[in-house]
Amino acid sequence: MDRELSELIGGIYDCVACEDLWTRALSQINRRANGFLTTLAVFDTNTRAARLAQIACDDPEAISALIAHAKDVPFFHLLHKMEIDEPDTLERMFRLYGPDAEEVWRNGGLYRNFHSRYDVLNSIDMAVLKRPTRVGTINISVRHEPVDRRTFDLVAMLGPHIRRAVTIHDMLEMERREKSILRKIIDTLEHAVIIVAEDMSIVFANVAAEDRLREQVIVRQMSGRLVAHYPYANAALAKAVSVGSRDEIRLGGGGIDLPLGSSERPAVAHVLPLRMRMAGGRFEDRAAAAIFIAAPGTLVQSSIDAVGALFGLTAAERRVVGYVSEGRTRAEISEMQGVSDGTVKSQLAAIFDKTSTGDQRSLQQLVNDLTPPVRR
Repeated sequence: MDRELSELIGGIYDCVACEDLWTRALSQINRRANGFLTTLAVFDTNTRAARLAQIACDDPEAISALIAHAKDVPFFHLLHKMEIDEPDTLERMFRLYGPDAEEVWRNGGLYRNFHSRYDVLNSIDMAVLKRPTRVGTINISVRHEPVDRRTFDLVAMLGPHIRRAVTIHDMLEMERREKSILRKIIDTLEHAVIIVAEDMSIVFANVAAEDRLREQVIVRQMSGRLVAHYPYANAALAKAVSVGSRDEIRLGGGGIDLPLGSSERPAVAHVLPLRMRMAGGRFEDRAAAAIFIAAPGTLVQSSIDAVGALFGLTAAERRVVGYVSEGRTRAEISEMQGVSDGTVKSQLAAIFDKTSTGDQRSLQQLVNDLTPPVRR
């Protein structure tokens, strides 16, 4: 295991409890990506206000310049078009904007006062969160042309971990204090939070979670263990807890936005691994993960999103599932993606393995099974 990478991911999860730690985590990302300055921002899509804005850079003047001119970026309206967990350079935004994009960019205040002034040649940008009312991005400004595929792969791999931390941080509504996430906040949080051991034994449930367990609608307790009524969700939760307690790197996109039912607006669960960061408190002896349950209606989710969340699919794999659900052949998928047949074959093999389906027909049936019924 890459110890430094494991510590970085652990540092990202620490940000759930203490927002101030983002600077340290982003500094580590900045160094590994050979960046000059790295930002993480979550915007309200209605007001353009930043719900979360964190910056890491060794040059305080550069940080001041970026803050002063961040509002001048001409591509804000295009952020929702970025594919989640798929990093790319500024050229992607130019393509999305149109033929005069580069001219508009170079005439803008952000370019003139930050990029040009501090010799920033390009950036690696990626969407880490997409919701109806907000979008989150990570941006790594670089003083070289980014061509090393390993850097892009690193950023893509970190995407789900950042999204998990940002999502749960948002659920806690900024009420936490340093190291108080499990001792002071969870007890009174309006969202259901259940602390479980690796075998899904319930270690602790807050008041809201106890209500959920008594209702036995989406989750219940059986022989002291947490059980989700929705079979797909139950398997996905158990897998996320098990993998996350042993190797947080491998958890990836698993355990985020897990639908706890088959509907367009299901209750969803987010799994936060705990074992690597428990330094004190009453849960550390057995605690493997905290499961945060958001109420129905929090997230609008398609059947493709549901498959992706339940089985930990990458963004590219989700696209392939989308094509399969439309009845596309492997050759058609290859042509539509502009990749080789061998690439599609490998993607399908990975999807079949994750979803325990053996062919495209079985995968298509799985999507159909997860498609919410049409309300008349």
